[in-house]
Amino acid sequence: MASIHSNRGAKRAREARLELGLGLDAALEDLLEAVEGPGGVHVAVLDLGDGVAGAYMARPGCPLIFVNGRQGPVRQRFTLAHEFGHHRLGHATVVDRPAALSDFGHDPCEVEANAFAAEFLMPRAALKCWAEEELEGQPSLEDVVRLALEHGLSAQMVRYRLQTCGVLTVARRCEKLDREIAEGLHHEVADHLDLEPFSDGLAVAAAHLPRIPPALRPSPLGALLAGELNAEGLAARTGQDPAAVRRMLTNLGFDRLMAAV
Repeated sequence: MASIHSNRGAKRAREARLELGLGLDAALEDLLEAVEGPGGVHVAVLDLGDGVAGAYMARPGCPLIFVNGRQGPVRQRFTLAHEFGHHRLGHATVVDRPAALSDFGHDPCEVEANAFAAEFLMPRAALKCWAEEELEGQPSLEDVVRLALEHGLSAQMVRYRLQTCGVLTVARRCEKLDREIAEGLHHEVADHLDLEPFSDGLAVAAAHLPRIPPALRPSPLGALLAGELNAEGLAARTGQDPAAVRRMLTNLGFDRLMAAV
């Protein structure tokens, strides 16, 4: 059953898509472009190690999202939408470990961000429209795979989304799809269909790490994000006291991000 927090996250996602001119009836062609263009948030794609999925830095006038470019493409895509959700929902700076992206019932902020990501990436209206036009009966594994490739999502997320949006309604079919996905049969279906894998700006960025936001790349902060400067180097580059620079990085949340890596 949906909670007040999941409903709030989904509502904000619909509002964001409409405000950014993305509509509610189709997949996003390029999530990175949408977030960093009309979305107005800078995105850094870095190697954040195994313990961090992503982060949101609520910097006044220059909000910043981090995505772990070493994780799988579908995880990166959900992470980016999740962190954008933190921004659109007005949340504070946060460093998200992988478990946060599967929290749909504990931390209210993470529940909201996850619901935002699910609706932003695969709107309920788009799924309902697809079902009316394409579906006969209950969705099959092939339907799940086609939708996953079209939207750049995991098969398991699509399976859950079909259920939460009221398209997949038979419990036995849910269980069957879960078993098939757990056994890896969705990979065989994808190979059989011979469909092109989903590719966008985020996939390109992850293949050429580090990806520093273009607007920040020439700046000392860009050099810090790229690993070319540490706090002392940033202080020297900007002519500031090293202790003051360290305090600034702490105030911005960078100390939490680095500690989690």
